[in-house]
Amino acid sequence: MMLLRISFLIGLIGFCLQSKAQDSKGAFSSAMHAAVNVCQIDGDGTSGFNKFGYTLGSVIAQNLGKGWQYETGIAFSERGSRYPFNPDLPGKPSFHYRYQTIDLPLFLNKTIDSRWLAGVGIRTTYLLRARETEGIHLHVEEDSRKTGVLMCFKLHYKTGESLSYRLEYQYGLVSVATASAGSLFFPTGAYHNCISAGIHYTLSSKSK
Repeated sequence: MMLLRISFLIGLIGFCLQSKAQDSKGAFSSAMHAAVNVCQIDGDGTSGFNKFGYTLGSVIAQNLGKGWQYETGIAFSERGSRYPFNPDLPGKPSFHYRYQTIDLPLFLNKTIDSRWLAGVGIRTTYLLRARETEGIHLHVEEDSRKTGVLMCFKLHYKTGESLSYRLEYQYGLVSVATASAGSLFFPTGAYHNCISAGIHYTLSSKSK
């Protein structure tokens, strides 16, 4: 698994650097981003953003004029949900759901001023691995949907020529569980609910 992640990161860097050679209308930019995710799954019978995950990815954006741009890319993410053992509620089972996905984001962004940028979009996800490491749900991957869609809202705060802080809220539009599994483990549906905070580093830009 570690080798896969290293290979993926190397591929991301190459993907970004290649964008320097693109010729198209408008101004292009490429960037890398890394974030920490605090997550829960609505419908898991508990509350609180108790699961920590991460996102590593690359993006390419094109300026559409008047402060607008579209952005797409690829990322590797871990989301999920966790309920640790609580000695005050010994009858409630603990669990730790871990979902690792490839994300394909598509955003429409608007520059607010010289520091701030806001965006709205979706992340289409493809499940690489799903597991539950602290409870009794043994076949999580078989019980999980392979593809998903997250609705996303984000803010960037620019601190320099290349570096920005990035805050993003993500919510699932489809359940993470298949219909048969949902009836047992997630009777009201199961939807990713995630806050992602990290950095966004611009590698290159190219004008028309």
